[in-house]
Amino acid sequence: MDNVQGQLVFTLNHLIEVGKDGELGCLTGAREVHNAELRSILAGTAETCRNSVTELQALVSALGAVPRDRGTMTGTMHRAWMEVMHVIAPHNDDAVLQLCEREEEAARREYRSVLMKDMPEEIRSVVMRQYESMQKYHERIHAMRGMQVH
Repeated sequence: MDNVQGQLVFTLNHLIEVGKDGELGCLTGAREVHNAELRSILAGTAETCRNSVTELQALVSALGAVPRDRGTMTGTMHRAWMEVMHVIAPHNDDAVLQLCEREEEAARREYRSVLMKDMPEEIRSVVMRQYESMQKYHERIHAMRGMQVH
């Protein structure tokens, strides 16, 4: 594997980790919120993240490399903090949404950074489509925050 392809694999594997963090963070959030609509939005976001990860893993495999299959340590700590916040303020759906929104914003920054890199057009189109989907869910989560829906 040449250096360019190695960098591409590294980049895609990083997005896999980001996607796993998003999936697991949204699943944690869905478990913590009381409002059924919020739970549905977070579960849908988690499913979208899972599908994105699967698609990215297939791209890494097609490049002849081993795809990652877990998130980051930072994501693990973020989810633990979300669970602690639920214990401290068990009926605060807005706090859970704020943490989910923060994680989604971090993921969007990572995707924007990746989209600035040079890569084959077929891979760029996958990353762009995933970014646009992520943007849509981020906007839904943001709109739900502060609505006192709990």
